[in-house]
Amino acid sequence: MPWQSKCIATLLKPEGALMDTPNPTPGQQLFAALKQTTRAGQPGLVLPVGQPLAAVIRPIATVPGHTDALDVQLLTEWRNRHVKSFLTEFVSTPERTSGWLAGAVHANAGKMLFMVETPDGERVGHVGLGFIDWQRGYGEADAIVSGGKSPPGLMKASLLALMRWARDALGLQTLAVRVRSDNSAVDFYRKVGFREYQRVPIVASVVPGGIDWSEDPQAVDAPASLVYMQLELPPA
Repeated sequence: MPWQSKCIATLLKPEGALMDTPNPTPGQQLFAALKQTTRAGQPGLVLPVGQPLAAVIRPIATVPGHTDALDVQLLTEWRNRHVKSFLTEFVSTPERTSGWLAGAVHANAGKMLFMVETPDGERVGHVGLGFIDWQRGYGEADAIVSGGKSPPGLMKASLLALMRWARDALGLQTLAVRVRSDNSAVDFYRKVGFREYQRVPIVASVVPGGIDWSEDPQAVDAPASLVYMQLELPPA
């Protein structure tokens, strides 16, 4: 049985119930298979970044009981370092991160994170895909975080490699991103090739353990906005 067929077969098992659509697209099947078969310490997909090779990106394991301890530690540290970049602000812990990966991320058929690793194995950041609508061929860049040690231009190249794979392998023809206007990453996304097409005011709400930001189109003098941007990729 071909590798991809073996992977897709695992989706029929109860623990692999990641897809519930009656007619999943080939890209959706591949995406779900990767999530179900990516486990800490086992070989898996890697996408090359740069020529000559500057890094690889690999799916971050989310299968319950098979997450990677160092991935969890780094995701926790980096999120706390960049907490003001997110729409949900809270103090993360390894336990919370591990539970989030094995719970919310693993069960989400439209979300996956990828670790950025240099050729010598150093983990320097992560990129991701989220909010995928498989029937529309739509997806968003999601959870793009630099660990602070990446060489200049590496995170841009890593995100572009992921976006090209999303288009060419997953069939996502419309790729976008949403980012807080008070986040310096707005300029980063412009350099990647995203173009702004909308802004919506956001307001903060204090919740147990943190702050949640949400859209409020009627807000006057809102402290920030959510910037909507769409990627303009050259043809394959």
